[in-house]
Amino acid sequence: MSEQVNLNAENREVEGKSSSRQLRSAGSIPAVIYGGKEEPLKITILEKDIAKASEVPGFATQILNISISGKDQNVIVKEIQRHPATQRVLHADLMRVDPDTKISISVPVRFINEDSCVGVKMHGGVVSHLINDIDITCLASNLPEYLEVDVENLDIGDSIFLSALNLPEGVEIPALALGEDRDQAVVSVSEAKVLEIEPEIVEPEEGEEGEEGEEGEDTAESADGEAGPEESADDSKDSEESSN
Repeated sequence: MSEQVNLNAENREVEGKSSSRQLRSAGSIPAVIYGGKEEPLKITILEKDIAKASEVPGFATQILNISISGKDQNVIVKEIQRHPATQRVLHADLMRVDPDTKISISVPVRFINEDSCVGVKMHGGVVSHLINDIDITCLASNLPEYLEVDVENLDIGDSIFLSALNLPEGVEIPALALGEDRDQAVVSVSEAKVLEIEPEIVEPEEGEEGEEGEEGEDTAESADGEAGPEESADDSKDSEESSN
């Protein structure tokens, strides 16, 4: 587990879009803490603090400590809204947790030993990641940052399913309790596909040969069967002299 992230926050009294814009202009973001037996709590957090915290590995899947006016609360991130172009943090939804309370959350999958995978190293196969995040339930105190999947011993045609994962103590995958048909492959190794590119054959455009042939025939016909302009004039002159 990574070292726990600590954030300072202040209570937020004013709501609305204009208020949120003013907060962001001043370098803070609006956030909400909900869950547990207490009422939802509207707070503000410095944007630079939460932006820095979000760079910590496992930030989205660990318990954070939020200090509000000297009072600490343990929370997990439910949603972080970011600007689509700049990726600046715009809003945060946080959920209260108790270390002894069971929670449901989606955690990422980390694949290891891909370079030394039997199917890849010995047979030129390809590792395919079929699931990148898995929904789990566990006590908040047992929350893992990620689930690790070792693919070293996989050969071509092999897969690792949800039911075969080595889960940390106290961690469960709820989908498996719903039936065998919910047991999905997380990763597989398959043969690499080879693309065959056929050489391009350039064929003459339709009509090219025929046009040349017709021109040749016309030329020959003109030479053998038809008189040219000068010959026609001579024939006409000879005809006139003969009649005289």
